[in-house]
Amino acid sequence: MKRQSLKNQALVTAGCNAVIRGLGFFMRLWISRLLGAEAVGVMELASGAHMMALTPAASGLPGAVSRLTAQTEGEEQGLVLYAGRQMALCLGLAVLPVFLLLSPFIATWLGDGRTLPSLLMFAPCVLLIGVSSVYDGCCFGRGNAWPPALSELIEQVLRLVVTLFLCSLLPRLTVAWRAAMPAFATTLGEAAGLVLMLVWVGRVPSFRQDPRLPGMRKKLSRLALPLMASRLCHTGLRTLCGVWIPLRLMAAGLTQREAVSRLGMLNGMAMPLMFLPGMLAGALGTVGGPAMARCKTPGAERRLCLRLLVPALLAGGGCAAVLYAGAPVLSRSLYHLPELAPLIRALCPMAVLLPVQQVMSGIMTGLGLQKKALRASLLGAAATLLCTWVWTARPAWHIYGAGYAAMAGHALTVACGLISFFLRERGDKVGTGS
Repeated sequence: MKRQSLKNQALVTAGCNAVIRGLGFFMRLWISRLLGAEAVGVMELASGAHMMALTPAASGLPGAVSRLTAQTEGEEQGLVLYAGRQMALCLGLAVLPVFLLLSPFIATWLGDGRTLPSLLMFAPCVLLIGVSSVYDGCCFGRGNAWPPALSELIEQVLRLVVTLFLCSLLPRLTVAWRAAMPAFATTLGEAAGLVLMLVWVGRVPSFRQDPRLPGMRKKLSRLALPLMASRLCHTGLRTLCGVWIPLRLMAAGLTQREAVSRLGMLNGMAMPLMFLPGMLAGALGTVGGPAMARCKTPGAERRLCLRLLVPALLAGGGCAAVLYAGAPVLSRSLYHLPELAPLIRALCPMAVLLPVQQVMSGIMTGLGLQKKALRASLLGAAATLLCTWVWTARPAWHIYGAGYAAMAGHALTVACGLISFFLRERGDKVGTGS
């Protein structure tokens, strides 16, 4: 398989990301306008639990498989994929029944029983996404971005079509079941994407009796565990904030219905706009990790870091400026909620922080700095939780306090990541005498 250049990989991934994000944004917009902020709030509450269930099998392993694949050649790449797939299957089969059994209790803990249908509909993704993400990591490690990009594109198209069809066909469903339709569509889309990936990559030789297999599993585990813990930190933060924000909004004087609606405005309407630069930054972070793992000298690492961070900063800064200027138009034309404009403007710094964080995550994974990335994530999560608890309950801030808290946590995580990288590079420079 011919390896694509970093530029070509980034362009392929960014192009498909643009289409995928565009379709996803259209679906969110349509659902928001059709179902209202309350249904979006229910979806957002459930999505935090979805991500927590996915984390064990779908977070650390893809990055570990990508890094080891980039550092190996020939048959050993097949061994990496075989070991990663085996581990993903075991984790998925272990988590799936537990998630199904605990779903009623999770819905109660989330504070809204209407999330239960979404939890049940999404459950098969625990296994599907785990295996699919390992194949994605293998392809990126080999320098071929086409299979993951097209697989994600098929998933998103099918998700969009099924969601629109079901919501249009079943308009009298309760809020709980209408909010569950995107989860059901996601399961179908992930199944189709995995089938495409299996056909594209082809049959993987069995390494069941290979004496190198236990050692490869240990290598993957050492790389994957810090990444998994970091991802658990992010998803746990999102889930906990999804529970805390309505509670703290009610402490600020809002009713439960108003609090859930405000959560929908923040996480389901305003925040997705801040992720728009991620179309480029996500691609840079994904392909930059394996490229960084192949760098041989500190100088090459620094040059590659600049090549990755500068476009992310430019994309984030440009997007923030456009969102700030166009917030009144976007809030009226897209969501029919003029009161959303001030919230969009308040969140604009996130459009810069998020792409930088995505790129830094890829860089640190490629350099094997997972433990430092985990510490940065833990510090950022702690800051976000503390600020969310305090600021969201302030009557003068309410939902804005939750947005400010998220920005504070992301800023701290980015700062810690940049400091770790430059301290490492400085140490390498001193060590080599350059």
